[in-house]
Amino acid sequence: MYTRGVKMPKIIFIVLTLATLTIQEDVASNMSDEDFSKNSETFGFKLFTELSKSDEKKNVIFSPFSIQTCLAMARMGAAGETAVDMDNSLGFPPVTEATLAEKYYEVLSQYTHSNVLEIANKIYVMKDYEVKVKYNELLQQKFISQAENIDFAENDMAAKKINSWVDSKTNHLIQNLISPNMLNNDTRLVLLNAIHFKGEWCIKFKDFLTQDEDFYLDETNTVTVKMMHATANFRYGDFPDLDATALEMFYKNSDLSMLVLLPKSRTGLAKLQEDLRSVSLNELTKSMNTTRVIVSFPKFKADFSKELSGVLKELGMKRIFSTSADFSNMLNSSECPAISSVIHKACIDVNEKGTSAAAATATLLRVTKSVRRKVPSPKIFNADHGFYYFVRNSKGINMFQGSQVSFK
Repeated sequence: MYTRGVKMPKIIFIVLTLATLTIQEDVASNMSDEDFSKNSETFGFKLFTELSKSDEKKNVIFSPFSIQTCLAMARMGAAGETAVDMDNSLGFPPVTEATLAEKYYEVLSQYTHSNVLEIANKIYVMKDYEVKVKYNELLQQKFISQAENIDFAENDMAAKKINSWVDSKTNHLIQNLISPNMLNNDTRLVLLNAIHFKGEWCIKFKDFLTQDEDFYLDETNTVTVKMMHATANFRYGDFPDLDATALEMFYKNSDLSMLVLLPKSRTGLAKLQEDLRSVSLNELTKSMNTTRVIVSFPKFKADFSKELSGVLKELGMKRIFSTSADFSNMLNSSECPAISSVIHKACIDVNEKGTSAAAATATLLRVTKSVRRKVPSPKIFNADHGFYYFVRNSKGINMFQGSQVSFK
């Protein structure tokens, strides 16, 4: 218990993503891939709803997996009501921490040697403090994370070291993430998760077909964008119940793809967002087919930065930021630190060659040659107004999620 006037030790969580997160009795001994991806998807949609509340006309880009992974690392050190609150808000089922950590390991280990998608975790601990052995082993073995001591009181030096790690893990695309004034003698831990992705389309857009075209901001107002064009076999779906169509474009040398959901109405994005709350993206993609599609898709860049404590409180995680937070399974210390901030940065760059962003799939379906038959008319997918997109893996984990509604 801390008395008035005594500063409370704090944990800082830094979550960054790139595109050019008391031991209870085991109720369920395992968790299926489908359950894990569905829980992650639900958390992502809740996050998106909160992130887009302030301005529906602003582009949003974030990594649900990155944020959830960093918070999951914190959850491994939580106890009591703090652990319960985090489980409820993050959508974790009633399984042991070991079972939950194993699901993260299955995803993280898949990309350990990938040159397309890189995911890295790191913990910096205040000097003279020790991470509990069980907590450290769990993070090392399942989250592939390393703990390192640092003197946060020497905030200039500490910020420089943390920023250097971030810089190296993001191919120099995010620099000076931490400012020295974010760190001080009361800081106990900094947890980081970084995702860097650079994927090349299986079916590239030809440069000479890109041309200036209108992108509708609403029913009548437009802005000129660089519109890319391709005609080929893509995964495509028409969903009357959503009043939307879907296109899936795969990346080379990975199990990742970009799924794009386009409302049929130029102003239908808000309704589509509402309808997607009751839809499983995995079920949606299962009903898509490979067919000939005439695709028009804009080149775009987007970036997004947000301090997430307010958003996470809205999702039910108030306790982790308060004096009643219980992260007693983290440190060998009588202190009871709370989270001071959760910082998320993400950016994406989509062009003719591919995507710099976060994840990519290279499972290209092809039509087998057989008896001559009538070729159906190609579908048309013209993304000339606001759309949603997801960069996801073959198990349905959304590495990146966003909406593109405007252009600078």
